[in-house]
Amino acid sequence: MAFAEQRSPKQWRGGYRDSSGKKRFAPGSFPSKAAAKRAATALEVGARKLSPTRQNASSVTWGQWCETWWAGRGVEPSTLESESSMVHKHIAPEWADVKLADITRHSVQAWATGLTQTLTASSAKRVLGVLVSSLSAAIDADLLEVNPATRIKLPPSPQGREVFLTHSEFARLIEAVPHAADAAVLQFLAGTGLRWGELAGLHWHNFDTVAGIVTVSDVASAGEIKPYPKGRRMRRVPIFKWSLENLAPPTSIQKCTTPHREGGCRSGLIFHNAAGGALDDRNFSRRVLAPALLAAGLSDLGATLHDLRHTYASWLVQSGVPLERIADLLGHSSINTTQIYAHLAPARHDDIAAAFGRGEDSKLGTEWGQTFTAAPFTALSRPILRAV
Repeated sequence: MAFAEQRSPKQWRGGYRDSSGKKRFAPGSFPSKAAAKRAATALEVGARKLSPTRQNASSVTWGQWCETWWAGRGVEPSTLESESSMVHKHIAPEWADVKLADITRHSVQAWATGLTQTLTASSAKRVLGVLVSSLSAAIDADLLEVNPATRIKLPPSPQGREVFLTHSEFARLIEAVPHAADAAVLQFLAGTGLRWGELAGLHWHNFDTVAGIVTVSDVASAGEIKPYPKGRRMRRVPIFKWSLENLAPPTSIQKCTTPHREGGCRSGLIFHNAAGGALDDRNFSRRVLAPALLAAGLSDLGATLHDLRHTYASWLVQSGVPLERIADLLGHSSINTTQIYAHLAPARHDDIAAAFGRGEDSKLGTEWGQTFTAAPFTALSRPILRAV
């Protein structure tokens, strides 16, 4: 019989005992006890239907297992939607009729290498990740002993194409936005570094106007408001007057019209559509951002709404804010994610000069530069060290 175990105040995992009495758990965590039990029940029923014993496991195909695994997954609806497309386009055509026992590491490597011929390295990695997750769950269901999709080698993902706007470029962008409410959205994104879903789900009760701090907790995702951001870590972000100059005070709409996954709605959304619901990023990009970039002469940059988050981080780095602090503000679970901004830090070498005890040499100065320009190269390339 399925059961649920609480892992934290708002996280549950579901499990069941197999025919040998061993505990098996549904992959992922769930926001409620009932959801965890439903996932575990689906996994238990499917696993017993497909393979009551290890001897029968050899006849189960990946496609049969996928139906059972999919029903018990504890992931966000938006994740299910995007990964469903990966399954139908790239995974099922190759593996649906293949028995789990016949999937080998060699065959997975050949398939994954083929993916890189038609997909970007990052997309191929995501597709492979779905297959890896499905086979890991098959191990939990006692259908496999080892996962043949692990340790697969893919080409490294190339450096991201982040766009960092300068202060003057951003000012031009705002000037090109005709409506104050739309300009307020762009200013808030660049002034806080919030992801779009975090901004779209931000309520007035999340905004402490006295302290100048927004609490990032409610997030708009897949037509609902979920009570936690990416990484499930709530955070507090300071906000300053320049990013609020076009923001209007609350309207008569006191509650948002977007359904909440948990509980009721305490206040209206700060940024909302005409009906009081969450803004749509694709509609906003088409209606506001693209025309403004064109009018400001910045369309060649190819900037997106998410690039305003990159812009926020770049301004902080260039002002000397430590990467660890920026990681907290952005809600990164690992400092490694924040390292993409490290190259924007201002160059300095006073600390190195101090190590040599010659702090006065930390800057070469205008005079030296003029000498270098005027003098023949050979005159400056003499050995610095000489034999003693």
